[in-house]
Amino acid sequence: MKRAMNPLHQPAQIWVHAPASLHRIINSLPDQPAYRQALATKFAAAKKNGVDGIIVPISWRTVAPFHPDNVEQAQRWQGYLSLFSLIRQAQLKLIPEFNIGASGVSEAGTPHLLPDWFWGKLGHEQPADWPQDSLKYVDQLGNDTISAPSLWARELYTPYVSQWLKAFFHHAAEFQSCIPQILLGAGPDGEVRFPILDALIEPADQHQLGVFSGIAVDSFEQAMLSQYGEKAAWYSAWEVEDDALTANDLLGQIQQQINTLLADNTRSSKPISDFYRWYQSQLITFSAETLSSLSQTLPEQWSCGFGLRVPVSLNASNDHADQHALALAGVALDHETALFSRLFDALGKIELNSDANSLCVLLSGVESTQPHYQMSDWVGRAGELGIQLYVENRQANALDDHLAWDKLMQRSLQQTGVAGWALRDLDSVLDTEQAGAARLRQLGRMKHGMGKVGQQLGRKSFRVMGPLHLKVGNQLMMLQEENWIEFEREIRQLRKIGVSAISTDLWWGLIEGRQPGLFDWTYYDRMVEVLAANEMHWVPILSFHQAGGNVNDDFMQTIPLWLWGKLIENHDELESVRDLQYVSETGDTSMEYVSLWADEYVVPYYRQFMQAFRDHYQDRADLIDEINVSLGPAGELRYPSYNAHDWGEYPNRGTLQCFSRLAEQRWKSHLKQKFKTVKALNYAFNGQHKSFDSVAIPDPHPLFEQKNYLYSSWAREFLTWYQGELIQHGRGILECANDVFSEGAMANVPLGVKVPGIHWEISDPAMPRVAEITAGLVAPHPELGPHNRGEYVKLLGQLVPSHLREKVILHFTCLEMINKDYEGYSRAEDLVNWVADAAAELGISLMGENALAGELYGKQGWQQIARALDRQPGFGGITLLRMQNLFDDHPTPMKELTRLINKAQ
Repeated sequence: MKRAMNPLHQPAQIWVHAPASLHRIINSLPDQPAYRQALATKFAAAKKNGVDGIIVPISWRTVAPFHPDNVEQAQRWQGYLSLFSLIRQAQLKLIPEFNIGASGVSEAGTPHLLPDWFWGKLGHEQPADWPQDSLKYVDQLGNDTISAPSLWARELYTPYVSQWLKAFFHHAAEFQSCIPQILLGAGPDGEVRFPILDALIEPADQHQLGVFSGIAVDSFEQAMLSQYGEKAAWYSAWEVEDDALTANDLLGQIQQQINTLLADNTRSSKPISDFYRWYQSQLITFSAETLSSLSQTLPEQWSCGFGLRVPVSLNASNDHADQHALALAGVALDHETALFSRLFDALGKIELNSDANSLCVLLSGVESTQPHYQMSDWVGRAGELGIQLYVENRQANALDDHLAWDKLMQRSLQQTGVAGWALRDLDSVLDTEQAGAARLRQLGRMKHGMGKVGQQLGRKSFRVMGPLHLKVGNQLMMLQEENWIEFEREIRQLRKIGVSAISTDLWWGLIEGRQPGLFDWTYYDRMVEVLAANEMHWVPILSFHQAGGNVNDDFMQTIPLWLWGKLIENHDELESVRDLQYVSETGDTSMEYVSLWADEYVVPYYRQFMQAFRDHYQDRADLIDEINVSLGPAGELRYPSYNAHDWGEYPNRGTLQCFSRLAEQRWKSHLKQKFKTVKALNYAFNGQHKSFDSVAIPDPHPLFEQKNYLYSSWAREFLTWYQGELIQHGRGILECANDVFSEGAMANVPLGVKVPGIHWEISDPAMPRVAEITAGLVAPHPELGPHNRGEYVKLLGQLVPSHLREKVILHFTCLEMINKDYEGYSRAEDLVNWVADAAAELGISLMGENALAGELYGKQGWQQIARALDRQPGFGGITLLRMQNLFDDHPTPMKELTRLINKAQ
């Protein structure tokens, strides 16, 4: 029959398993006031953090330890009733779970077994004509398991399970209004699957099917005869040449063929196909019949649904072992044979004895690294049948494993038909020292917005800058295999603690350094393979600047050396390389980035590099979180005003960088375009120029004496032009990048740009904000001082055009720093807040960086970063510089990063 679908406007539900240790104290719970109070506190905290219901396993062994009739005795249920009362008092829903088999593992390391009387009593009651091994799953070697009774013997134990449920309904009648669903475990660990009769270890051929009991072999043989009509037709279809082989022999051959198929990835044969169809049909029929039969025990006054748990992963040691385990468990031999759609079809035909008429399925193990399923297909089919799907983590530590958690969330958020989550267990989701509490808060924010993948509702992004080049870790400066092995080990550790992406410089001079148009991506291809293999995302930086020469740089890579000569050769109007470089007021030149006044010559080469990157990595677009574009020295939007080789040590005002021939030409062109005539220019500034050609770049020293840069109209005109040239350059490069990446696989990938935190000299009473001015970030005005007057709103508004503000991610540095007026007149924290306010006002996404590594080795720097992330408006995440700082001998950076990530989820 057709069931009503869960309304899409209905918020998703969060269910949490009761504490794993509860079984040890359940009988004495009525007499343990301290433990009851502790539980009440936990339930209240769970409710406050968004939990809707508690899943409580009802242990058959606890309520019927000696005889099945024990379930009729009220005292056997007192512990559970006390627990139910606490759940109800917290205004939580109660989801009882009844497992027909062993389930979970206790704190002592033993499974929660069936009652002691179960095997003996049923063995005594089984029909005389049944083989002796009929109650259990038996493998080819005669080994059996007590993890679950055989489904082929269900007619023996289903009446006792019904008795168990009826007793529950009788004793728990007062709680019926807070019970929306009852979960029935149809196999091991409460899952719809066959048991695997050995540990999940290699080699794969040690894994055994449990279909060799006499009753199972008979069922298989009858199914094949029913399909083919007679034995001869069956054996002919299977190409069996020896008529003397029995059904047991054929099952033994299938056992080996399945192992071979899974080990070698060979094609499935006709025998395997027939066997697997029968194998799954037995599981599906058993699950549907059990659910239908037990639902008939529901009293008329009760109105609740029923549910099953289906594993999508068995969390084996690796992907191959997991696939093998799923195959032997009957869940999926391959993508084409997953049982879910067939199971849903069978469940959809069940008539439940309930006004609620609802069924739910818990998909357990969705956090698997390599899922063997197509979840969208399941959700669609379940939705058509009105079956509610819940996503469940199979292992409790998935809450602390960030990669597993990300998968759990992504695979549930992408589906509008998912009804909610079931988390293991209550203690883990309330542990404020671990990630659990943050996970629960995250779900609490999300549960009203299922299916809105982009709305992770406040979740922060944590990235790490990769090494400038792997070979810097090698004293010989030679890239060796050991460097790659160490890099991959570090990537795995970072991914585990919650780092989502690695940012790497794609050095122009390394990739296109030999000759124009010849690109060597070999190094980055290997790096991307490592990232992809460990499911770490990538933020490539198209680095048109030099590596080396900046603070903490430990690697040297020039921009392509052929570029200088190539541009001079192709453009007769250029007199020398000095035309292409930034020239400072001291006469010093910089080779780390081509001067913005040479953009008309060099931007075509930038575009060519962007196109080559796009074409080479278009198949990796899903791995790329952002494409960051270098806008100046160190990849930042700035002039090289504070080069150590130019004007000494930090802090200083910085040197102006506009003394090249091309810069002076642009300055004169600006004045001519703005004022039209020399007379108008002289009138505006009380000058005596005879022509625009006579207007030189102003002498820097008078500009900054007596705060002339703030009060002199001539100084403001010049320095405003100086800033505007930088902004025009940055905007032009950004528009170029958007044009290159606007189509194809990378069209929806955000573009990133970086603005440096020039935090010194902000509060200098003699020259406030002067370092920002020489770097080109701020234009002077009379009210400029150590306070926010919207300078960064103006900068960002001019840099990022309105049509790109939803696509651009701004990166800003110095998040780890505090205000230090006593040290270089620094106002780093104020600056961080000003930029956050500006980005929020313009609707531009904002990420942060630490400027230096030193503050990462103490708590103060991490407290500052946390403050910037917590602030509203604040930063959406951070990229830490660099990986090496997290893996040296000092434990603080890694410890504090882990804590920060767990807190910020």
